[in-house]
Amino acid sequence: MSKKVLVTGGSGKAGSYVVRELVAAGYEVTNLDQRRLEGLPGAFIKVDLCNAGEVYDAFAQVKPDFVCHVAANPAPSGDPRQTVFANNTLSTYHVLQAAGDFGVKRLVYASSEMATGWLTTTQLPPRLPFAEEDRATTPNAYALSKYLGEVISDSLSVRYPEMPIVSLRINNVITPETYTWLADRRANYPHGGSGNFWSYIDVRDVATAFRCAIEADTTGHEVFLIAAADTCLDTPLHNALQDHYGNEALALLAEGHGEFQSVFNCSKAERVLGWKAAHSWRDA
Repeated sequence: MSKKVLVTGGSGKAGSYVVRELVAAGYEVTNLDQRRLEGLPGAFIKVDLCNAGEVYDAFAQVKPDFVCHVAANPAPSGDPRQTVFANNTLSTYHVLQAAGDFGVKRLVYASSEMATGWLTTTQLPPRLPFAEEDRATTPNAYALSKYLGEVISDSLSVRYPEMPIVSLRINNVITPETYTWLADRRANYPHGGSGNFWSYIDVRDVATAFRCAIEADTTGHEVFLIAAADTCLDTPLHNALQDHYGNEALALLAEGHGEFQSVFNCSKAERVLGWKAAHSWRDA
């Protein structure tokens, strides 16, 4: 069976790990990006994903079975919010539309934990931990662009029912080399805010999430939270919530929630995709 995969943004932080994971699993991978990453396995095509013609030319050349759309203008990138929004939304539409037109069997979209809306608002979720269906509205350009990618996925999964789409709401991505950033957060606590409720994800677990999503048996468009099982703090979550949000947040926390357990409920990913985070800063 043909196992050709297009990975957009394969030269980036998360994308390069996705490429290596898929190559190691026996897939024939082509990286679509604006620059080649030296030493990265697989083929490479230079593409501006905001140029529909270049995207369609790449799809016509490779004729992929699967697509992993990892490319994005990250947050924070230093670019104006208009640039972030336009780049992420347009590139996602081009890639997903081309995938449908070329008969791709399955597509995996790199959404973000920011798409939940809770990380860019003063509101608290209706419950802790929260799940995929718990969302808040947000004016943040990056968060909105990622959420609109999910809306595009909803629409195109209806138009192309033979192409299941999986959206992975990926948490703050940490590489083995940048675990020191988490150490800085611990050292600065309680200063620096709660960020994304002190959650993170090891980039190696991001890569396995993409592979599991490609190999899963889903239909339509499904959304999954992807985060490490624990927080990045050595302060118990109960104390951190009290310090930053007060009693209101504590009242939302489920009884029996672990003292260092993430508030991102990834049980759906484990149940449906067979994925579970395997890495923690505590083991580094």
